[in-house]
Amino acid sequence: MKRSLTLSVACLALSCLLPVEDLQAQYNEKYRPQYHFSPKKGWIGDPDGLVYTEGKYHLFWWGHAVSEDLVHWKELPHPMKGDDGSFSYFSGSVVVDKENTAGFGEKSMIAVYTRHFRGDSLPETQALSVSKDGINFHYYEHNPVLDIGKIFFRDPQVFWYAPEQKWVMAVSLPDIQKIHLYESRNMKDWQYLSEFGSLGAQNSFWECPDLFELPVDGDAANKKWVMLIGRGPNRVQYFIGDFDGKEFRADEATAAYLTEGKGLQGELFAGFDETNYGKWKRIGTGFAPAPTKADAVAHLGKGYASSMHQDAKGKGKLVSPAFKIRDNAINFLVAGGNHPGKICVNLVVDGKVVRTTTGDNSDVFKWNGWDVQDLKGRKATIEVVDDYTGDDWGGIAVDHILFSDVLYNQNLEHALWLDYGPDFYAARTWRDVDQVLNETTMLGWMGNWDYAREVPTSWGKGFESVPRNMTIRPFPEGNRIVQKPIPALQKLRQDIYQVSDRAISGTEKLPGFQPSKNVYELEVVFDTRSHSTFGLNLLVGEGRKLAISYDPATSNLSVDRTQCTDFTSKPEFTKAFATKLHAVVEPEDNQLRLHILVDQSSVEIFTNQGKVVLSALTFPGEQQTGIELFSTDAPTTLVELKAWELSSIWREVEN
Repeated sequence: MKRSLTLSVACLALSCLLPVEDLQAQYNEKYRPQYHFSPKKGWIGDPDGLVYTEGKYHLFWWGHAVSEDLVHWKELPHPMKGDDGSFSYFSGSVVVDKENTAGFGEKSMIAVYTRHFRGDSLPETQALSVSKDGINFHYYEHNPVLDIGKIFFRDPQVFWYAPEQKWVMAVSLPDIQKIHLYESRNMKDWQYLSEFGSLGAQNSFWECPDLFELPVDGDAANKKWVMLIGRGPNRVQYFIGDFDGKEFRADEATAAYLTEGKGLQGELFAGFDETNYGKWKRIGTGFAPAPTKADAVAHLGKGYASSMHQDAKGKGKLVSPAFKIRDNAINFLVAGGNHPGKICVNLVVDGKVVRTTTGDNSDVFKWNGWDVQDLKGRKATIEVVDDYTGDDWGGIAVDHILFSDVLYNQNLEHALWLDYGPDFYAARTWRDVDQVLNETTMLGWMGNWDYAREVPTSWGKGFESVPRNMTIRPFPEGNRIVQKPIPALQKLRQDIYQVSDRAISGTEKLPGFQPSKNVYELEVVFDTRSHSTFGLNLLVGEGRKLAISYDPATSNLSVDRTQCTDFTSKPEFTKAFATKLHAVVEPEDNQLRLHILVDQSSVEIFTNQGKVVLSALTFPGEQQTGIELFSTDAPTTLVELKAWELSSIWREVEN
């Protein structure tokens, strides 16, 4: 989140101001997270300036907090001093200049950020503020240090590149989806190195880049470089590759997955990569005479089927050859208008439309799919239809029709996503200045610009995710990032509740564990060999719930938050917030493992090894503390469940 305005983040230090009991009361407001960091008041946005030095973790959002364990935090005074008030501090980073390369003094802390003038009429530039004490950062009188004359040019992440003894800056040109890399020997004079782009999810702004190394499978001698990029609103994608001090390149496997779909499970039925439609029939004039080859559109392979560039008055359809349904799912990328029955992709069986999907009024390809378990063995065809002559979002485009036992219905672009939830953004890593840490830890902003200004909080706007340790693990489809909550959070656990080897049938309350608040942690293991959709209902009460369900036949994990919040007074919030989330989570050894962190207005779900994570805001009523288990058709075995209520981090703040 970008808008860390000077006037809105003026926060007071917490220590020595209030008795602990008063502090607890102030942090006990409705929806206030109890173990996620949030400021006392005002906006919090993108995590900035994450550095670890001299035993302390620093977290900036151009407010400032410090921690010794990444669990308990002390909020410090507003750090930025000496500016003239004419601009806003947008996101950036902090370095510790141990060798005094910039001439401000040994071990000076230097904040590098985007100077944004209100109204988007002046170029965004990169600027410095310098601290001698790690608390007060003074505006550098010769700012800016990097200005390329672009209105959108933001979010510098600066790090020390030891092999060449230089500073490297990754900074975004968000409106054209590019990341520029620069180098400097003194933090003041920056030279252009290279750019990265044209890969992954390329719609909307690219923001908050980060570039760092991670070990593969825990091997410190085998590391890969990772680029994180925020795609707003509000996701984070990642790229695995190599950095040679000048240029970051995605590695061959990552590029093949992102450009060709290599690694997706299933049989490709139609990729539209040839010079004609093959055995597909083109009827009418609505569709181009041959597959479209448009490099400006992010899709898979060489082409796609489209009516989006044809005469708006033309009507027509593409009809596939007949096939027998043998798999549990049919997946495809789709873009275009949302006009049901007029612009759509249809599955036709015995002359009847049995499944249909539209675009979402955009030209962005997103994954959609159908669960067709009940149709297996039947003959079918697929129709891509354009029977619409209106002026608003006419046309449709389809690519990469994939028959599979895995259902890709995330309604997201084809990318490597760090988190499949809607409320995790601007993730960045802590830089270990003193080279003493064994883990790479990051966190992100839990929020979404689709409704950030409407969230029902009286105490402030936004909070950060729990810190997460990251590494790279090899999987059959390639290397992937896995992430887990930091172990230090376990010190908040109260008495354990545990149950194992229980058959779940229908819907039943979780016996023996009734949290007093939505401040708890679950570790759950299900056997996936049942032929039933199963899962948990959280935040149950007052006719509302958050449903987490899993279908082992399609490896589809879904989170339904359409009826989880008691905040319904703002229709604009409800419309954007009431969503269903989906992700592919393949079982491991016939088991699904869920590690779930519930706080008073959020849920974070880590699956199996942490390969797939979903983070979402929830805003439940204070009486919505019930927990249920369910299995819809046949019984499902609950292998093990562990549960803990968690202590509030504000209970242990010292004066």
